[in-house]
Amino acid sequence: MKIRILVLFILFWQAGFAGQDPSVQYTSVPDWGKSNSLAGRVHNTTLSDHGIAVYIYIEEAGGWWTKPTSANPVTLLQPDSSFTANIVTGGLDQFATQIIAFLIPLSFSPPVLLGGNLPGSLLSYPYAIQCRPHGERLISWSGFDWIVKKSVGSALLPLGPGPNIFNDNDSMVWVDNQHRLHLRIARNGNAWHCSEVICKASQGYNKYAFDVAGRVDLLDPDVVAGMFTWDDCSPFAHPPNAHYREIDFEFSRWGLVNDLNSQFVIQPWDVVGNRKRFNMDLNGLTHSVHFFNWTPDSIFFMSVWGDSSYSWKYTNSTYLPTPRQENVRINLWLIDGKPPLDNGNAEIILNSFQCDITTPGNTNDRVKIFPNPVEYGCVIDVYSDSSKNTEIGIIDLQGNLVRTLFSGKLITGANRIEWNGMDENAKTVHSGMYLIYIKDKVETRYFKVIKL
Repeated sequence: MKIRILVLFILFWQAGFAGQDPSVQYTSVPDWGKSNSLAGRVHNTTLSDHGIAVYIYIEEAGGWWTKPTSANPVTLLQPDSSFTANIVTGGLDQFATQIIAFLIPLSFSPPVLLGGNLPGSLLSYPYAIQCRPHGERLISWSGFDWIVKKSVGSALLPLGPGPNIFNDNDSMVWVDNQHRLHLRIARNGNAWHCSEVICKASQGYNKYAFDVAGRVDLLDPDVVAGMFTWDDCSPFAHPPNAHYREIDFEFSRWGLVNDLNSQFVIQPWDVVGNRKRFNMDLNGLTHSVHFFNWTPDSIFFMSVWGDSSYSWKYTNSTYLPTPRQENVRINLWLIDGKPPLDNGNAEIILNSFQCDITTPGNTNDRVKIFPNPVEYGCVIDVYSDSSKNTEIGIIDLQGNLVRTLFSGKLITGANRIEWNGMDENAKTVHSGMYLIYIKDKVETRYFKVIKL
């Protein structure tokens, strides 16, 4: 009788996942730089004849490494379908940026890796993948949290792009008292250090805008300023994306003194039609705004400086990326890690980064601005709890009044204010980023709007 019950239990248990695909799920992944163990669970598989093969990717150590050790490459499953693996057993293990765990039959001997590439044959097995940004310092800027990229090792090992040494010190990356982000390239002893920040949040299909202060048109020919999306996990997605979901603004002459200084890029950059180069001249201007709108069908790029602009619409479905785990990154780096031609430090300053321009961050449930970006004009809907004296207007990023749109008492409920894109003198304003302010006796609120 007991045997019959056991057989029925086994058949029932197996039927529970019959027809469902086996899978791996992480339940705990240590933060970058920490030594905690990796933990997870498997689903829809027999536990007695399967195990987990874990590999970690360490850029500074030359690629993928077997964990826990080369002598012990398989982690056994527990009766409750869980597993725990020690992934920090020496060297620079805690600085791995990718952690992958394969569900394999125990009859299979997984390859032992001590650097190098991950064999493609492993990808036929079910797996879980976690990617961790390369840094631990966190800063808050423009309404988002950003991780500051950091080179590690006793000799500060170089990382891509470049390769370069990336320094997370607050003398290299900081937010000033005007809420502007600074990134620097600077000599440190005999080495040149670069900087990068990585947004923690993934935004997917969206509108992205970077307001850049200063003369990025005059960067040293060997310096690159990049503002882009990137997904470390993209080669392991379903379907995979070999080009890291990279969408770029890049400001550089790429080592050529007399070359153009700006470009829009969809990777791979060397495919004909995937790159548009142009020249900016910011003489006499305080900033430039760089915008792209990423949709399922296209990516529309636009750079605006003063009365000038350059735009490009990309529609090649072969290379048009789809969202997954990408995030925005901003960096300042040296081509091939070489010193600047002028042998001097470099710096870029960003006034702001704006994403999802028509929802919170630029508006809230009581203020809505549409369309945004603005071509000819926009509507500002303001919901007020009471009738109160209010002033609504437009200022530029230097705080100069562009136009007063409303001054008086709002009605209780919905109020609609319109802006036709003109200043107080009925002249169309220059392209760029502006602030809509809504001021009453209690507070002044500001909302960003882009004029194309």
